[in-house]
Amino acid sequence: MQRRYCRCGMSILVEFKPTGPTWRALFFRPSRLFRARLSRCPHCGEALDIDRLS
Repeated sequence: MQRRYCRCGMSILVEFKPTGPTWRALFFRPSRLFRARLSRCPHCGEALDIDRLS
């Protein structure tokens, strides 16, 4: 897993899963209790895209 950041500064965990010849990025909210899978930033609501995270 890698820690990346949304444009608003929110920390997002990224896990890369192989899907045939390519890889798929899965996004999670960092939490010690559970991992909630995300499609939008929980802070600003922007759709998550691996190319837009820093």
